[in-house]
Amino acid sequence: MRRGRCRARSASGPPRPRPDVKTSRPTSAGPATPPARCGCSRPPAGTATCCANRMSPAWPTAWRAPCPPCDEPAVPRPDGRGTAPCDPTIESIPMQTTESALPPKRPALWRDRRFLWLCAAWFCSILGQQTALIALPWLVLQLGGDGLALGLIVTAMELPRAVFIIVGGAVADRHSPRRVFQCSLLCCAALLAALGLATHGGGLPLALLYPFAAAMGVIAAFTGPSAAALLPNTVPEAQLQQANSCFMAVNQLTLLAGPALAGALIAMPGVRAGDGLGLAFLLGAACFLAGSLLLTRLPVSRPADAPPRQSAAGILRAIGRGAAWTWGDATLRALFFYWAVIAFLTAGPIQIGLPLLVRDALRLDAGHFGTLLSSQAAGSLLGMALLAALPARALGRLGWMVFCVDGLMGALIIGLGLSGDFVASSAMMCLIGLLGGLVQVRLMAWIQSRIPSDMRGRVMSFLMFMMAAVTPLSTTLAGLILASAPVRGLYAGAGLALMAIAVLALSSARLRGIGAPEKTGDVRPVHSLQTGD
Repeated sequence: MRRGRCRARSASGPPRPRPDVKTSRPTSAGPATPPARCGCSRPPAGTATCCANRMSPAWPTAWRAPCPPCDEPAVPRPDGRGTAPCDPTIESIPMQTTESALPPKRPALWRDRRFLWLCAAWFCSILGQQTALIALPWLVLQLGGDGLALGLIVTAMELPRAVFIIVGGAVADRHSPRRVFQCSLLCCAALLAALGLATHGGGLPLALLYPFAAAMGVIAAFTGPSAAALLPNTVPEAQLQQANSCFMAVNQLTLLAGPALAGALIAMPGVRAGDGLGLAFLLGAACFLAGSLLLTRLPVSRPADAPPRQSAAGILRAIGRGAAWTWGDATLRALFFYWAVIAFLTAGPIQIGLPLLVRDALRLDAGHFGTLLSSQAAGSLLGMALLAALPARALGRLGWMVFCVDGLMGALIIGLGLSGDFVASSAMMCLIGLLGGLVQVRLMAWIQSRIPSDMRGRVMSFLMFMMAAVTPLSTTLAGLILASAPVRGLYAGAGLALMAIAVLALSSARLRGIGAPEKTGDVRPVHSLQTGD
C-alpha cells in the first residue's frame, strides 16, 4: 500500500464498520451525517480529491473519514464529534451536490451594468466640476480681481456648502441618493450654462460672481453626500474596495483630462479670452447634463436595512442620531478632525495660491495652470496602480501610511512654492498626486466599511461639513496673506505646518492604529446604529 494515497476499499475484503465513526449513508430517519474531512494531502487514484484544508462542495465524492495511513494528523469532524483518524477500511461514497449548496458567485464589477452606468455618470459630473474649477479663478483674475477677491469668491462658494451639507446628507438618507444626485447635477448644468452665455456675451461684472458662487455652494451641499452614499448602495460590501478603486481611477482620469481641456479652451489661440472662458463653462454644463441623463439608467432603490421614511420634522432627529454615532466612534472622530486641519492648511494654497503662482511667479497662462493639475492627476493614477500591484503587507499599517505620506506632501508643497521652473513644478505636482493615490482608496474603503449603510449619507456629510467649514477660513486667510506677502511665502508656511501636524498625528496611538484589527470590546452593537437607542 502506497503512503499518502486514498483507496476506496482495503485489500482484505469489504469495509469494516467503525463504532466511533458515523457513516454518511442516508437512512430513512433523516439526512446523511456530514462527512469528515480527509486528512491526506495527495489525491487518490479514483475520482475524488482529498485536501487537508477543507472539502469543497463541488467535489463528486465526499469522504466520511481520512484516507489510508499517512503522516497527516487526525482532523476535526465537521459535526464537532471529535476527530477522525486515518483508516484504510473506510470507503468513500458519492455525494450529490446541487447549485444551492454552492456559494453565490458575484459578477465582476465590469459586468455589473448598474456600476458601469454609475461610473459613466461620475465621470461626466467630475469632468464638469473640473472645467468649472479651472475657468472660475481665471475669470476672476481676468475681470480685474486680485488674491483677496479670489479668496472671497471661493469663500462665497464654500460657506453655503458648509451650512447645508449636513442637511444634504440627511436628505440623501431620507430619499433616494440617486434622485438627490441627479437633481443636483441638473441644477449645476443650468447655472454653468447661464454663466457661460453671460461670459461669452461680455460685460459681466465681478459682483455677479458672488451670488453665482453661493448658488453653486448650496447645490454642492447635496451633491457630495448623495454621491458618497450612492456607491455603497450599488455594489456589495465585499466589492466596495474594488469599486472605490475604480471610482478613484475614474476621478483621476477626469482630473487628467478636465483641467487640460479647460485650459486649452481658455488659452485657445485666435479666440477672445471671454469666448474661451464661455466655452469652458458651456462644456461643464454639458458634462453635468450628460451625467444626470446617465443616472436615469440606475433604478431608484433603498438599502434593505434602511429605516422607513421619516417626516420632514424627523430630519433634525436623524441628523442628531448621525452626529451621536459619529461622535461615539473615537477613531473616526479623531480622523475627521485631522482631515479638517489638513483641509485648512491646503485649501488656500491650492485654490487661491496656485493660479497666482502660475500667473505671477511662473509668468504662464491658463493652459499651463491646467497642465499642473493634470500632472497631479497622472501621479494619482500611478499611485492607484501601485496600490493594486503591491501586496497589503508591503504597504504597512494604514495609519502609519497616511501620516507619513502627509509629511512628505508638506515637503513637496514647500518645494513647489520655491520652484521657478515649470517642468520641476509639474514633477512635484505629479509626486503629490502619487502619494495621495496610494492612500485614498485604502482610507475611503476603511471609512465606508466602518459606517452602517443607513447612516453613510449623514456620517459622510459630517466629514464634508468639517472640510467645507474650514475651507472658507483657509481661502479668506490666504487672500489676506497674499495681499501683503508673496505667494512663495504662503506655500512655505503651509508646507511646514503640514509636516508638523503629520508628526503630531503619528504621536497618537489611536490614529496610528487606523486599519489595525479591532478588539472584541471595541466593536459597537449594531442595533444601536439603526435605532439610535
